[in-house]
Amino acid sequence: MRFGLGGLKARFVLVFVIAVAVVAGSTAVALAIAARSWVYTNAQDVAIAEFRDDMAPLYGAQVDTTDPAELEQFVPGDVTAVVDGQVVRRGSVDPSQISESFAAGLDSVRLVRFQRLDSQRILLGMSFEVTNTAYPGAGPERELVKAYAIRPLVGVQEKFDSLIRIVAVTLTAGVVICGLLGWWIASTLVRPLRRLDDAAAQAAAGDLDVRLPEVGVTELARVTETFNEMMRQHGSAITRLTASESQSRRFVADVSHELRTPLAALVPVGEILREEADRLPADTGAAARIVGEEIDKLARLVEDLIEMSRHDVGRARLDLAEVDLAELVRGTLTARGWEDRVPVSATAPVPVQGDARRLEVVVANLVGNALRHGADPVEVSVRREADEAVVEVRDHGAGVPEQHRAEIFERFFKVDTARGRSEGSGLGLSLALENARLHRGTIDVRRVADATVFTLRVPVGSPAGDPSDG
Repeated sequence: MRFGLGGLKARFVLVFVIAVAVVAGSTAVALAIAARSWVYTNAQDVAIAEFRDDMAPLYGAQVDTTDPAELEQFVPGDVTAVVDGQVVRRGSVDPSQISESFAAGLDSVRLVRFQRLDSQRILLGMSFEVTNTAYPGAGPERELVKAYAIRPLVGVQEKFDSLIRIVAVTLTAGVVICGLLGWWIASTLVRPLRRLDDAAAQAAAGDLDVRLPEVGVTELARVTETFNEMMRQHGSAITRLTASESQSRRFVADVSHELRTPLAALVPVGEILREEADRLPADTGAAARIVGEEIDKLARLVEDLIEMSRHDVGRARLDLAEVDLAELVRGTLTARGWEDRVPVSATAPVPVQGDARRLEVVVANLVGNALRHGADPVEVSVRREADEAVVEVRDHGAGVPEQHRAEIFERFFKVDTARGRSEGSGLGLSLALENARLHRGTIDVRRVADATVFTLRVPVGSPAGDPSDG
């Protein structure tokens, strides 16, 4: 089970990390916004308190409000003082930049007003009454003085940067830790699935005894129990099917051998009946010929069944020798009287290490199938390609439907299920394929233009380590 974006573990970790990142990120953003406001408020309160403390010496002081030097004794140098609309002393504030609403709000004594100019500065204003000594005995004793100053918001940016760093580090660490935690949880969940995958692969390879330990979370334990129960039932079914198949093969082999003895007596009888058919009355002669033909078909069927049973039990053996496949094809056609109907194309000898009798069975079945179910012309070509000998049997019939091209090599398979009996035993192509496999060869069928082509491929070298064992 590979790690990738399509894997369950990767998806679980990805979703887990994204969820944590979204929740933690949203929390961090909300915290940063709240903390930023708190940092500004705190710095603002500090600036106001300092400004109020700086102005404290002027409360009720006796001072010449027209003399900047005298005012300077009571206020810091950055304070702009305004008396009765006149700028008496100019500090850090340009009086022309002070709004009327801001100045009007300072008519009350000891009232501190503020206005944030930017992220680093704040405008402060405060009014207080002093005893004016500029005109003793003449003007009013008390006079309102408005003081303005621009003060920095100390440490705001540094605190905010520090907060951002802390939030970023915490968020990153949280995501990493949660990712590792998600990986561990995903591994815990995926581990039983990986065991299930491995067990399924072993079962697919034929190991019917594989079982899974019934451990883990409840849901996965149920899957494990279901898998084990499935394997137990599957194993039982396979055992029954194997026993049934073995019994069927033994039955076919036994019946075939039992039929062989009476057939040995019937075959010469059939030959005699065919020879005497012309001398018998018409109806009797026809019956004699039919009986002879049926005896021959039954004999071929029994021989094919016996041969198939040898393949089933692994007792089919090869008698290896060097065989000229081109000459073998010609001899097979001549022996069956097909040499005039089926031309052979072979420009040179094609020697192979094989069993001549079994190769003849393959060729005879392929050509016979083409003659029975195909259409003329039927052609055979023999050639060598690299390390393989190739025999092609081509006919120009309607061909085998594509969906049946693999099934035609099964035993007793018929493309036309409505067709009752056929001239062959129904085992020809199946036997041909078994004998080809015995030589480590293959047979395939394909449609080429208007022709159906069966192709036999056989290695030119020895097909097995033991030349006598198939």
